[in-house]
Amino acid sequence: MDGTICLPENNDPHFFFDNVSHLGSKLRMSLLAIELVEPWTSIRSIAGVELRDDDVIPLSQRSPENCPKARAMTLPESVLMKDVNITWTIGGAFTVTETAIMHGKWDVLDKKIFDCVTQPTKQELDAFFTILRDFEVMEGETAQEMEDDVSFTPVQNGITRWHASQLNGKAGVIPAETTFTVSLDLSDYKVGDVIAIYALARTDQREYSGENRPQSSFVNTRTNPDWSHTNTGMAGSSSAVQGRLDWFSVPVTITIRAQPGFFQSKQPIETSLRVSDIGLVSIDSPGIEDLFYPLLAAIIVVALVFFCAFCREESDGTDIFSVLKERRAIKRQKISMDEFFSEEAHSLELT
Repeated sequence: MDGTICLPENNDPHFFFDNVSHLGSKLRMSLLAIELVEPWTSIRSIAGVELRDDDVIPLSQRSPENCPKARAMTLPESVLMKDVNITWTIGGAFTVTETAIMHGKWDVLDKKIFDCVTQPTKQELDAFFTILRDFEVMEGETAQEMEDDVSFTPVQNGITRWHASQLNGKAGVIPAETTFTVSLDLSDYKVGDVIAIYALARTDQREYSGENRPQSSFVNTRTNPDWSHTNTGMAGSSSAVQGRLDWFSVPVTITIRAQPGFFQSKQPIETSLRVSDIGLVSIDSPGIEDLFYPLLAAIIVVALVFFCAFCREESDGTDIFSVLKERRAIKRQKISMDEFFSEEAHSLELT
């Protein structure tokens, strides 16, 4: 036996997922509870390039210094930077009250807050943006320059795949994840700028506003920044849960590169590095522009070798080509003489 569960070949729903099955109900509730532990958001594509999912390795430590490289891409400077489409998705919730894209230069963001490992708190965000705006005013920056430092797209809202209105379709079919799309104008960034792109979300706020005060930890986690809970385990270890309103995605780092040459790709290129238990490991395969220059260098080296071998002059002033030509002539003459004596010997035998 290979351990494979054999099920009847028919289209009827399995009893695990039958509405009247206690096992099916508990299984569905358990899976839904795991999904809804906390809201999350993830950027799916930028400028038409589908991004690889970020690695999640249990119990592995993520380095704040290397995390920005985990999801990254290069974008060539061009007129297309004025209209860069970004898609992202949100899960771990029922409704999306507010969601938007935040983008800004990495050298402007506070690395202690935006370490792409921990979620920034409301107090940290308020303090950061207050200091940033005060600094911009002191520097006399224009409104456009302020927007280039850190800016947000218009707010959107919607529902997720787990909303009740999405679960009334065909039995056993999980709805597709909800995606949001926005167009960014990145034309004000210059070659060499390194930009951080974050997807932000605030979820499940309407259902618990007003008289519907938060009661459970599930609700408090996503609606009450002042709520926290600490649980101490049997071995003395403890875990804490802090309520919050806003949820940040793992950022995507965009590096603006110069206009590509003739043999270079004119499309955005993903440069993401996989996170492993030993650090960051690149799995990118070389493109045609990566192979062109090594191949060109190899051709030049071979050409130089032939040039040095056949075009240099000997100490007596005779070039290599002349020596080779003379040797070939001597060899042909030797072959002709051998044929002559062979024919003469054959004719003498006949006589």
